[in-house]
Amino acid sequence: MDRLLLIRHAEAAPSDESDPGLSPMGREQVERLGELLATSQANTLLHGPRRRARETAELLGRKLGLPPTLSDLLEDRTPYPSDDRADDYSPRQWDYLRSVPPEERDINGVMMAEAWRALTVSEQPGTVIAVTHAFVVGSFVGTALGAAPDAWMKLHIGNTGITELHRGRYDDWVVDGVNGIPHLRLSGGTCTPPSD
Repeated sequence: MDRLLLIRHAEAAPSDESDPGLSPMGREQVERLGELLATSQANTLLHGPRRRARETAELLGRKLGLPPTLSDLLEDRTPYPSDDRADDYSPRQWDYLRSVPPEERDINGVMMAEAWRALTVSEQPGTVIAVTHAFVVGSFVGTALGAAPDAWMKLHIGNTGITELHRGRYDDWVVDGVNGIPHLRLSGGTCTPPSD
């Protein structure tokens, strides 16, 4: 792999379910994303196991003529500091971290760092599209840059946002763009993301 497009799944339907599918708006977001990525020359389309990631990849795969492939490396996780690294996060960040259910906590982001390494040493050729979740994208970018532990919390990753990386000349990973959303502005309104 020499180019990686990390995509956050499209908007999920409002639901009490723990694993909701896509909303009608989410399906429209994927339609627009597919139009933008039609010339990406992607070779592989991977997705995480959650329903919203799978449905995003299935719809995108139809647009691009690529079969979606499940990858557990793209599972939704939340980096969570061990007790001895609690000071890596601010009190404001801890307001959120305390709400993360224990089963979703990836202590010190170890599993996501390993997932990043496994993903980027894979034998997938050319350009790989990976549909996953906001915190996974943020964690992968933080790992690629050797950033501070809380960097993943400082990156806004919107639904169907494109984060692009390429393998550099020294076999390192270079970040070309984070959360690209030009496709959401194409429709003149229906897919324009909300402002912060």
